[in-house]
Amino acid sequence: MVTKEIQNRDSALTESVPNDLYLGFDLSTQQLKITSFEGRSLTHFKTYRVDFDEELSVYGINNGVYVNEETGEINAPVAMWVEALDLIFSKMQKDKFPFGNVKGMSGSCQQHGSVYWSKDAPDLLSSLSPSKDLKSQLCPKAFTFEKSPNWQDHSTGEELEIFERKAGSPENLSKITGSRAHYRFTGSQIRKLAKRVNPELYKETYRISLISSFLSSLLCGKITKIEESDGCGMNIYDIQNSRYDEDLLAVTAAVDPEIDGATEHERQEGVARLKDKLQDLEPVGFRSIGTISAYFVEKYGFSEDGKVFSFTGDNLATILSLPLHNDDILVSLGTSTTVLLVTETYWPNSNYHVFKHPTVPGSYMVMLCYVNGALARNQIKASLDKKYNLSDPNDWTKFNEILDKSKPLHGKEELGVYFPKGEIIPNCVAQTKRFSYDAKSKKLVTANWDIEDDVVSIVESQALSCRLRSGPLYHGSDETDQEEESEVIQRLSNFPKISADGKDQRLPDLISHPKKAFYVGGASQNVSIVRKFSEVLGAKEGNYQINLGDACAIGGAFKAVWSDLCETEKAIPYSDFLRKNFHWKENVKQVEADSSLWLQYVDGVGILSEIEQTLEK
Repeated sequence: MVTKEIQNRDSALTESVPNDLYLGFDLSTQQLKITSFEGRSLTHFKTYRVDFDEELSVYGINNGVYVNEETGEINAPVAMWVEALDLIFSKMQKDKFPFGNVKGMSGSCQQHGSVYWSKDAPDLLSSLSPSKDLKSQLCPKAFTFEKSPNWQDHSTGEELEIFERKAGSPENLSKITGSRAHYRFTGSQIRKLAKRVNPELYKETYRISLISSFLSSLLCGKITKIEESDGCGMNIYDIQNSRYDEDLLAVTAAVDPEIDGATEHERQEGVARLKDKLQDLEPVGFRSIGTISAYFVEKYGFSEDGKVFSFTGDNLATILSLPLHNDDILVSLGTSTTVLLVTETYWPNSNYHVFKHPTVPGSYMVMLCYVNGALARNQIKASLDKKYNLSDPNDWTKFNEILDKSKPLHGKEELGVYFPKGEIIPNCVAQTKRFSYDAKSKKLVTANWDIEDDVVSIVESQALSCRLRSGPLYHGSDETDQEEESEVIQRLSNFPKISADGKDQRLPDLISHPKKAFYVGGASQNVSIVRKFSEVLGAKEGNYQINLGDACAIGGAFKAVWSDLCETEKAIPYSDFLRKNFHWKENVKQVEADSSLWLQYVDGVGILSEIEQTLEK
């Protein structure tokens, strides 16, 4: 009787297992994660994790990395990631995961980090024995440098200066590569290794991968190319012309005649060798880059037909987890505030990041990263709690009550900016300023007010900064009604000009709206804060709270499903695929906001622009 019950239970489990599973990977700083989804229905099946500090502490890492405070170096052992891949598959195997039903896989990894393969790597990858583990067969022989630079690294200060000098300015570098020079970007990291750390090991390096293409290489059993959108985060790729910039390659390889004293012959040879190490980028699209390695087929039971699709960076995969279309905006309200936009407009700025979109040729993902997000809001809330003798730091009732009852700009053209830490956007030192605006004299007047007004002003100023900077990016910015445009023009006449980050704004930039606005991150669960952001940004097609954990891995899984569909059936735009299949009811909650307030916040845009001219840099 018991045996029959077990047989019936096992039979039911077998019937409930989808026969078309797709995997999404996420190799972040502290974890390796795999999530699985049923194909056409996009129904979640199971998720697995390996926590590096807890399960691979033998490497002596802390929060997934090694930190050298003296030099600013922050990196991670490549062997730990290799071992983690076997470990997570072993967990899945113990859970009787149906590997044989996996049709395809893709994923994301922490951006900018690089992995350095030896000349032995291709043979080692292609001849892996399932009777041994990955680490014992690949480490250290498959790699020249045993550690990978982490995105938190800040040891490349002298390299940054060289890159921007070569380009002519930070702004010029951003025009070419989508970003100014940053410590973590791959070009600076490669130059540091090639010039300062170990030139000989650099010369011996056969191939250089980003972490995303490193992971796909392990899965394919061959070194795969860097995916194009992730490759935009290296400071060496000419985004608009879809090719490496040879002057920046010369700097990266430390063979620039002016900077490194190299001859022209040395320059040409050095650039050619670096191009060979990097290889051409894998173009944006849906084509598979290979099938799962025989090692994983024999060891874990994958189908030998399981496809691997190109892996990308974590922020890029995030936009794939949501039904974001051109002119939609995603606001992440975490410790810092991050804004992601999908746009057809290439609008580089030294304070922003621009990447090619990972699935939509001709579109871009623009990323704005603010240092002061939750930190600034929490400080004001703490002061409010102190005034009202409130002790629970997690209770935002009083804060929300004040915010919900507020009028735009306190009803009297007032606005403050709050930077407990030095800010990137706009670029300034830590400071707090409060002003009222005199429209007659067109001047700011220093103001003082109660903490209750700070509650309103902190949220308004953060939202207005997003609005001011996102306006030029909307492709449909010339689509507005005449009545609204007339009122905007009238309100703008009260200000000398509107500018942000050194660029004057045009009228089309200032009358533009996003189509949809999505909110994620900790504070996105606070309806009052989201509503205020929504009133300021003025999305035309709705405002949505998103409750979607594991977004990077999910984006990878969704990309795999879409890619396989395009390859085996019919190529369709990614946005159409996700619009049709995304589970709106499970993951999304619409937030109602007063759309009429958008016009009143035109004044806020003007005041913020004026305030930013006064900030101490």
